[in-house]
Amino acid sequence: MRAFETLASLSNTTAHNPSSPPTVPSHSHKVSKNRWKPMCLYYTQGKCTKMDDAIHLEKFNHDCSRDLEVNIAELKHICSQNLDFFLVLDLEGRVEILEFPVLMINAKTMDVMDFFHRFVRPSEMSEQRINEYIEGKYGKFGVDRVWHDTAIPFTEVLHQFEVWLAQHHLWEKELGGRLNQAAFVTCGNWDLKTKVFQQCKVSKMKLPPYFMEWINLKDVYLNFYKRRAAGMMTMMKELRIPVVGSHHLGIDDTKNIARVLQHMLADGALIQITARRNSDSPENIEFLFKNRIR
Repeated sequence: MRAFETLASLSNTTAHNPSSPPTVPSHSHKVSKNRWKPMCLYYTQGKCTKMDDAIHLEKFNHDCSRDLEVNIAELKHICSQNLDFFLVLDLEGRVEILEFPVLMINAKTMDVMDFFHRFVRPSEMSEQRINEYIEGKYGKFGVDRVWHDTAIPFTEVLHQFEVWLAQHHLWEKELGGRLNQAAFVTCGNWDLKTKVFQQCKVSKMKLPPYFMEWINLKDVYLNFYKRRAAGMMTMMKELRIPVVGSHHLGIDDTKNIARVLQHMLADGALIQITARRNSDSPENIEFLFKNRIR
C-alpha cells in the first residue's frame, strides 16, 4: 500500500455536469512505464478544473485505465465469455455507502472501457457523525476534503449511474431495467447481497433490477484454481499481482479487483454469474455455484 498526503486536486468548482461520464484521455504504452500516480478524485467525480495545469497533471493520474493495460500476448488463452462487459464494483462504507466505484471491462479484450465513480453522502446521519466518519475513513488517505466537496445522496448517484449505463447501451429502463450483456463483478457477496439492499431501504427506494444478480470473483477463483482465497489481497498475493494505490479506498480496490479479473481471464477462466435474487422476493438469493466461499 502507498501512503500519501492527498489523492485529489485542490480545485473544488464544477467544471462540467457531473452526471456526464468523464472522458478518459488516450494513453500509450509509454504511460505504463512512468511512476505510479494517485488518481485525481475530482476528475473521477467529473469536477476537475485543472486539466490545463501541467503541474497538476504531472502529480495526479487522470487515466483510470492506467495500471490496467493489457499485453496482446495475454489474450491467447482467453476463452469465449457469456457476457460482453464486466462491471467491477467495490463499495465502501459500513454504516451507509460512502463510495460507489465501477470499472467497465471488455470481456473479449480485457480493456478498461470507462469508469463511474461517485462519493456518497449518508442520508440518516448527523453532520457531526458524518464528519467523524469521513475523517476516520478517508482522512488517512488525505481525501476527506474531496469527499466533502463532491459527495451526493445515494438516489442521485444511482440516477447518474443509470445515465452512464444507458450511454454505454448496458441498460434500458423500458426493457425491464436489467443489465444488457453485462454483470457486476465483486470480491465477495457483501456489496450486492447486503449493502446495496440495506442502502436502498435506508434511502426509501426500491432495489433496481440491475442489482438482482452478480459475480462473486472469490467463488469463480475457488472453482477455477481449486483453492480458496479469503479476499482481494490473498488473490493478488497468490497470483503475484502487485497492489496499486491504497487498500480500502474504493476506486483503488476496484482497480486491483479488475487486475485480478484480467489475470483470470488471461488464464482462461470462464467468468459466470454466481448469485441471483428472486425477482418476486428479492431478499431470497440463489447461489449458483455448489463450491463457494461461505
